[in-house]
Amino acid sequence: MSEKRFPSPVRVKSPSSSFVISTAWEALEHLKRWPAKRGREYRIALQHCLDAMDGLRSPRAAQVSFAMAARTAGLLL
Repeated sequence: MSEKRFPSPVRVKSPSSSFVISTAWEALEHLKRWPAKRGREYRIALQHCLDAMDGLRSPRAAQVSFAMAARTAGLLL
């Protein structure tokens, strides 16, 4: 399985630390333990990251969706 690297990393915070998310896989792992409400943007980011892992969507699209979910949740640094 290839890494599906984002064009640029996304920095997010959690209650106790911060993370640099560089791949669709890392984004999926972070979404599993999402510390905020799992609303519409969360669900879109989850689907886009899964699609990127399957080669159905670009890593750039997954990155944008993940960053939007983080921004909406107040987790984007």
